[in-house]
Amino acid sequence: MEAFFTVTSRANPTIKIQAAAGHFATGSAHRSHYIDIFELKTNASEARHAARELAMPYLSNTIVDVIVYTDGAEVLASYMADELLQAGSGVINEGSEIHIITPIHIPDGHFIFHQQVHELIKNKNAVLLAASMSTGATASKVAECLRYYGCRLVGISAIFAAVPEFNGVAVHSLFSNEDIPDYRFYNLSDCVMCREKMKLDAIIDSEGYTKV
Repeated sequence: MEAFFTVTSRANPTIKIQAAAGHFATGSAHRSHYIDIFELKTNASEARHAARELAMPYLSNTIVDVIVYTDGAEVLASYMADELLQAGSGVINEGSEIHIITPIHIPDGHFIFHQQVHELIKNKNAVLLAASMSTGATASKVAECLRYYGCRLVGISAIFAAVPEFNGVAVHSLFSNEDIPDYRFYNLSDCVMCREKMKLDAIIDSEGYTKV
């Protein structure tokens, strides 16, 4: 695992993340880099800047009733909702209501919502907000869950995303794989780093990493 380096957002130079190269495993893939987005998820000042950029693609042209967050991104979701509800010329959600919810991850790997949430999302427009999106595995399961409850997925936003779109829905991200030199990810059964006998550096999840 190499030393961390700083990556600055092209859209807003005040928004930064940390990254380190190595060999990392998640529950669904192996990656060439660990991307540390902890500060953007927990620091109120930094989250506010990030949320402002994440809200921009929807301000004037997308009705948003629900923000569905994953990866512990509730602070970002709250600030993003505040941006979408601001008063201003051309702000389409001004004066509306936006609910901020997160799905429940059940043992079989799928997602559900508590009963009191069902009516909040049925026939509503939702934006999925993820901290990180590489393979789209989690997004696929959340999208399936939303369809089951009759909710329309109208946008996907992420701090970091390695894919520009998912099932025909544009992915709006602050950082992409183009911002991380030599960023790669592989399915568990097709990892080049494993084939090359490269030592696994850490297990990573939405909360951080654990060295192995």
